Amino acid sequence: MKYILLPKPDVIRQLPFYFAVEEYVARHYTDDDFFIGWQVHPTVMLGRNQLIENEVNIEYCKEHKIDVFRRRSGGGCIYADMGCIQFSYISRTANAEEAFTKYMKQMAELLQRLNIKAELSGRNDILINDRKVSGCAFYQLSNRSVLHNSLLFDTQLEHLTNALTPNREKLQSKGISSVRQRVANIAGHTDLQIPAFMDFVRREMCGDRTLDLTIDDMERIAEIEKELASDKFVYGNNPKYSVVRKHRFEGVGTLEVQLEIKNKLIISMNMMGDYFVLGDVDNELLRLLKGCIFTRENVSERLKDIDLSGIIRHLTQRQFLRLLFGREPHVMKPSWLKIDLTSKKTTGETAGILAKHHLNTICTSGLCPNRSECWMARTATLMIGGDTCTRKCRFCNTLRGRPKPLNPDEPRLVAESVKALGLRYAVITSVDRDDLSDYGAAHWIKTIKEIQRENPNTKIELLIPDFMGNTELIRQVMATQPNVAGHNMETVRRLTPSVRSVARYERSLEVLREIARCGIIAKTGFMLGLGETHAEILETMDDILATGCQRLTLGQYLQPTAQHLPVKAYITPEQFVEYKQIAISKGFKHVVSGPLVRSSYHAAESS
Repeated sequence: MKYILLPKPDVIRQLPFYFAVEEYVARHYTDDDFFIGWQVHPTVMLGRNQLIENEVNIEYCKEHKIDVFRRRSGGGCIYADMGCIQFSYISRTANAEEAFTKYMKQMAELLQRLNIKAELSGRNDILINDRKVSGCAFYQLSNRSVLHNSLLFDTQLEHLTNALTPNREKLQSKGISSVRQRVANIAGHTDLQIPAFMDFVRREMCGDRTLDLTIDDMERIAEIEKELASDKFVYGNNPKYSVVRKHRFEGVGTLEVQLEIKNKLIISMNMMGDYFVLGDVDNELLRLLKGCIFTRENVSERLKDIDLSGIIRHLTQRQFLRLLFGREPHVMKPSWLKIDLTSKKTTGETAGILAKHHLNTICTSGLCPNRSECWMARTATLMIGGDTCTRKCRFCNTLRGRPKPLNPDEPRLVAESVKALGLRYAVITSVDRDDLSDYGAAHWIKTIKEIQRENPNTKIELLIPDFMGNTELIRQVMATQPNVAGHNMETVRRLTPSVRSVARYERSLEVLREIARCGIIAKTGFMLGLGETHAEILETMDDILATGCQRLTLGQYLQPTAQHLPVKAYITPEQFVEYKQIAISKGFKHVVSGPLVRSSYHAAESS
């Protein structure tokens, strides 16, 4: 890392100059990382997307001759003066988040080497005794990460308190009622004066390595400075907007969006607020929505392939839609979905047997509404491969993440449970194990064979994953000769990318096709109420029949938690009866259709 040396280092300049130096060096010097420390006379610096009237006490700043400027990076509004040291860090790391985290950790360790009890708070702030002494903002430029770090050394905290006017919601999120309660100076924690402290930081960061800027460099920096100091950049020419939305999201920040809507179309759009920018908000997000019909559905469709967290740190599409349109309309659960959760003796016995053998069931992990009914009948769908799935389907409540290694005793324990429960019909399913080279196929085969050995009179139904479309693995599992093998479509073609993780509509059809080719009775199911149309339901039925699969289950999607996809519609029992009749008329031999129907519901009845 090289330290940036200016031709006249002792001259104190206005804030836009130093930001221009950052930008110029990032664009024209790419052979190393660069660093510089600097100070300014009393100044308020706004984040790129903040509204001055929301953040700054303009009258106070005018009265006390405090400048107001804006930076290109996101983040919050800060006050700086000659007692507040600014550090600029220009990194070759293209990932600004990575560079940001690394730098703040390095700065905290540097303070600790001076016996200052500094600690990182998350990744944004450095604290001493729970009070903020340092913060950092960053942005990306030409595959470089540019960070500026503000450190309160001996700042006039009275000016800081009175010049800034953050909203009450932001203060409450920090557990304070004023800015003054949250900040402190470093001066009381070290004997070093500012010049000595800045020299120490320079040596620790760069040693003796320097980048000496030339007079020619300074002339080109002046051009950038002119833009950053202009009223247009600082105050902006805000158009008149017909719609304004504002919301604070935990872990993201405060977002305010201003839209001009005409004939239900987005004509122009602007985003302000206190948040961290990782990408190009204007070109990667706002421009994409220009001309879009201003509805939740159309905006969602326009953004379906965009990772918003790569543009604004931690922002999700769901949060952005909440910002624009408020909470998703809540669809009231109808009376026909009320279920009897009364626990009977046999329910407890079934649960006890499963617990004794340390087994997982989709009945529990999937929050199945028929759990009590099935357990009273001493039936259960046993889930093998562990309790953690490698996929993140937005309808499913099964744990997701990095699974534990397979339990080699599980095939035996499953077989013993089937025997202890006295099952005449056993349904076996599994989590997705994309972390394994065979996606868990060998474990499936061992389990089936163990069940067959211990329970020769028990019929077996499988509900298998897609094995990433590997037909050879599917054939190996089918070679165990189960009575029925199922693989669920889950939803219609159009909704598959937004509902299922990793899975593909065509791949699932091919799994069903391969099951049928192997001479095994194929079965599938999909959910209703996710936003599918009548025509799409019929199309999915036709696609399934074309694979050779003739057994179908249709059930109501029920949202497991607030983090999962919301229910778009509740399908009436009469509609489910109608869909059953349609399916049978199309050629399905066995159809179970109803609001509470799940894949293995009354599975034995069709055996």
